[in-house]
Amino acid sequence: MAQQIKDPGIGEKFNARSGRVMNKDGSFNVRHSGWSFSRIHLFQYLIGVSWLQFNFILFIAFVITNMLYACLYLSMGDGALQNAASAGVTRFWDAVFFSAHTLTTVGYGNIYPMGFAANIVSATEAMTGLLGFAVATGLVYGRFSRPTAKMEYSKSAIIAPYHNKNALMFRIANARASLLMELHADVTFTYVEKLGDQFIRKYFLLPLERDNILYLSLSWTLVHPINEHSPLYNKTRKQLEDMKIEILVKLKGYDEGYGEHVHARFSYLLEDIVWGAKFLPTFHVADDGATVLDYNHISSYVKAELNPDYHAHVQGS
Repeated sequence: MAQQIKDPGIGEKFNARSGRVMNKDGSFNVRHSGWSFSRIHLFQYLIGVSWLQFNFILFIAFVITNMLYACLYLSMGDGALQNAASAGVTRFWDAVFFSAHTLTTVGYGNIYPMGFAANIVSATEAMTGLLGFAVATGLVYGRFSRPTAKMEYSKSAIIAPYHNKNALMFRIANARASLLMELHADVTFTYVEKLGDQFIRKYFLLPLERDNILYLSLSWTLVHPINEHSPLYNKTRKQLEDMKIEILVKLKGYDEGYGEHVHARFSYLLEDIVWGAKFLPTFHVADDGATVLDYNHISSYVKAELNPDYHAHVQGS
């Protein structure tokens, strides 16, 4: 029986009909406002951004730091950097490249600081470089070592014939080479209902044919039988559209590679559901006896006739 549950932390009462709860990448569709310095956590931000953003931020920080130190050297006059150009754009770039050599502690020696002030600045920059690259190295290690799951989901959930009835199904597979063990799935059905001036979001935990497996070495098709206890039972597509339904998927398993538990999230909207279909096989046995999992077929399906107890209801409007 589909059990109605309390608000899992996503929100229950709204002043307007809200959009999707969860984005395709597993992040929640929440935008924060009320900015303050107390909410800034640079480490968490740099750990969480994409690799492209992370590398861009490091590059910009490196460029700005060298520019600032170059301006300091130039402000000290012509004698601060020996063997540097005496004037113009060339002098500026000499100062920038000297700063880069000092920051990275390369120190080619073709240009060197002269005088107490210039040596203080260059010593400070060398220390800045040592500390900065130590922090950057820690961030890179943290990003590589952070336990994360990478899952392949079928692009569509389907309503398929199942044991003389019908069922909601979708498929997952591990996109990494490491083995996921003791994988558990929770599937939540949520919709919006208007009560007076408020919009209430309700949540139902969908019972699955099987909500856990010991090993995810191939693909796994998660099945929710649609019976009289299911919130999908006897609902037309038009009714489900008005309800703004969403199916939230939460996975938790033990990753053998990381040696820790990992989590993954995903969601399907009504437009992601195909009525009257069945999944095609995702794996086959090779000539040498090994089982071959084909990720290209995770989302593959063919049309199929639904069983009549549900077919007549979902097709109507």
